[in-house]
Amino acid sequence: MISRASLTGAVSAGIISADQADKLVSYLSLQAANIQKQQDQENTHDPEEVRFTRGFHDIFISLGILIVFAGYGIGLGEPLTQGGLPTAAVAGAGAIISWVLAEWFTKIKKLALPSILLTGIFGGAIALVGFGLFTPSVLNDESEAIQVILSSIFALGGASLFYWRFKVPITLTVIVAGIMGMIVGVLTYVTDTQILDYLSWVSLVCGLFAFACAMYFDTKDTRRETLNTDKAFWLHLLAAPLIVHSILSGIYFEELTETYAVVSIAVVLAFGAVALVIDRRAMLVAALSYLGFALAYLLESADFSASQLTAISLVLLGSFVLLLGSGWNVARRIVMRPLAGTTLTTYLPPIRN
Repeated sequence: MISRASLTGAVSAGIISADQADKLVSYLSLQAANIQKQQDQENTHDPEEVRFTRGFHDIFISLGILIVFAGYGIGLGEPLTQGGLPTAAVAGAGAIISWVLAEWFTKIKKLALPSILLTGIFGGAIALVGFGLFTPSVLNDESEAIQVILSSIFALGGASLFYWRFKVPITLTVIVAGIMGMIVGVLTYVTDTQILDYLSWVSLVCGLFAFACAMYFDTKDTRRETLNTDKAFWLHLLAAPLIVHSILSGIYFEELTETYAVVSIAVVLAFGAVALVIDRRAMLVAALSYLGFALAYLLESADFSASQLTAISLVLLGSFVLLLGSGWNVARRIVMRPLAGTTLTTYLPPIRN
């Protein structure tokens, strides 16, 4: 900002008038205040801010929605378990009810949390319609694959219509899940269920596909200011457990040794590094359970009771979350240093102070 002394000198030299100098000081002061306000907002803005609720009103309405559909499910539980047309009819009626409620609470009232619930209920109900329309008398692996295909097609089609009408960000996650379910069902049917022998690899590919979709929306909004960040958030929540579980399932469902536990911790830490690079804490949520199991296994050799072992593992896990959460920006700066000046950084969120 130009100093007052410089402006006084400019007035004395006849370059500008005293009135112009006063107006220039006011303008520059206002600009400096706006810049400071913008910087303060950037420093306090949470890049993973997700629009769940605007107040307790949203929670109250959501509670009502859960009660209504809980009563609906309990009251019509018998036809839901019969399969065939009874299941399809009950699920279809539930989908219609959720759509009608979404017309009011989502389209008109713009309530975030109720919209999320109604999206999940509608997607599940539509999937049940497809599941109920094909219930053969004798179930085998091939017929189950066809059920998965039909359910996924119905969920995909219904979610696409729901997104076209209401534009709820989480609906894209339902669409991606429907695509993955349909592909897995088709592969199961075509390969005569042999693909199921490679389920962990299939899960990994599905997880990477969801991750790629999430990163597409993240790169479109690196400053996390539009609904694209909400779309990416839900897709990351879908991708993370698929990727982590497919990588670590062999470790935890085969023979457990200290080496496996250490390798598991290393995998989780590598996963954390990726989360830091893309600035998504949601990526770590799925990995925390595996980290807890690994810590508990390493502590088993110590002379602790079962309750003490559980308590210590939870305290260590919680401390890790608190430490990483508190120093997230510092850790991210360290991880991002090797990438400084590369083209990749243009597709990633900026490093915050």
